Amino acid sequence: MSIKQLCFDAQAQLHDQHGIAVRRTHLYELLAALLGFNSHAALAADAVIGQVRQAWKFTSDDVARLSKRCLALGYPTAERQRIVEAITALAETHRLVAVDVKNLVKLVAGDADEWDVDNEDVPDDAGIDHASPWQDALDLNLDSPLLINALEQLAAKEHAEAHYALALLLQCEAPEDRDGHWYRQQLEGRQLDGPEKEWAAEYATALVQFDKYRQHLAAAARLGRSDAALEWAELTGEESDFRHAQALATPDHATRLLDLADQLGASATVVPLLREAALSGDVDAMRRLAEDLEPDPVEAWTWVHLADLCGTDLTRMEAVYEDGSPADDDLPGNIFAVGGIDVPDISAEQQAQSRREAARRYESIRAAAR
Repeated sequence: MSIKQLCFDAQAQLHDQHGIAVRRTHLYELLAALLGFNSHAALAADAVIGQVRQAWKFTSDDVARLSKRCLALGYPTAERQRIVEAITALAETHRLVAVDVKNLVKLVAGDADEWDVDNEDVPDDAGIDHASPWQDALDLNLDSPLLINALEQLAAKEHAEAHYALALLLQCEAPEDRDGHWYRQQLEGRQLDGPEKEWAAEYATALVQFDKYRQHLAAAARLGRSDAALEWAELTGEESDFRHAQALATPDHATRLLDLADQLGASATVVPLLREAALSGDVDAMRRLAEDLEPDPVEAWTWVHLADLCGTDLTRMEAVYEDGSPADDDLPGNIFAVGGIDVPDISAEQQAQSRREAARRYESIRAAAR
């Protein structure tokens, strides 16, 4: 299913049932108006049409905006009501909504709390109706073929966020080579049936998904999406991809970038970004600097004291799960020891100096958060 097909069906219905001829391009414009945009071009620039899981009704303001757009396109009053009814019914039947792709990426990446309907990057002519229910991130159907089709069309226009949204939706591990025995047998011409045929088909599907994931991730990285570039570099392990990710990286990526740099023997090149992350309050960055990367022990202790002000004692050993959350005796899971870093001794005067500097940096972090 695609928006093109839905508009074709609406066009045929209006013609066959009511004798009303509506241009296909006008149907796109009318649907965009109902979904909260001043034009289809504004919608198509950075948004896609998807579907929500729950049925809902458009507001009177939505319908009024659609009617106004219909009038602007030159349709007479006698036809306008029929057109408005048909477009509204179409959108409600299929539970259509328009979603900004940047917000979609946040949702798929697990950052639904950052769903921002007041995004300053939204074009002024988008005309988004802030009362529209498309803002309900948790109700969006991420498995919708219509959404995937819309993202693929936008990605074909070299849209970085659309590529990355598709990569996140397709994200998967490379299928294990040992699982591809029956698939390779089939490629060599062997006729399969029963479970062997199913296993071969499952492996083929997994290969296609992984290939699509790689293609969209590589495209998003190439087009300058920093998180995609880092994920792509982690996937390939290539130094050139690491350098590209490093050029685009933000402080949020510092510790992941350092892990990759360690593998390539390039840890020192990430230290400036790691310091930037630490100065913004990233305690893990402080730990990495204090433990391994600061040649000056006074500076290393400054990070230790700053982390303490931020609520973490880096000199204390703690048990945590793989995701960094505190271990609980009542909950299963792999447990690791973190903290307890060993920092060279310094004099009492130097300790006082490092504490003063840590306090200054902490105040800067608090001021930035206000």
